[in-house]
Amino acid sequence: MAQVEEQYHAVGAQLIWVLQENTRFEHGTAADCRSFMDNRGRESTLGWCVGDAEIENQNPPGAEVFNDSPFAIGRGYDLIVSRRDMVIRDVATHGTPGGNDNLTGEELLERVQAVIDGL
Repeated sequence: MAQVEEQYHAVGAQLIWVLQENTRFEHGTAADCRSFMDNRGRESTLGWCVGDAEIENQNPPGAEVFNDSPFAIGRGYDLIVSRRDMVIRDVATHGTPGGNDNLTGEELLERVQAVIDGL
């Protein structure tokens, strides 16, 4: 994972890993996210880990705001957001439901580079 993060970091992107739900079916926390990554051998040194529980009491948007969005539909997704205006520039989906992009890390990196080049 560290090598992938370094590639994204080199083009000017920042990875943020978001864990919606932990293994106890509770809203995830940053600590749950870090544990999830580490337990799968995905040591993340440049990316940020956050959890859905940390936004649960914020108004707006509140917990599960992304799951209620049209691009989630019960699956994982990758958002490419430009920092200067916080606009979602690209979305890719992954997971088991049909119709997902299921991009490789390399393919997603190409999309990130295309967004950066277009800004």
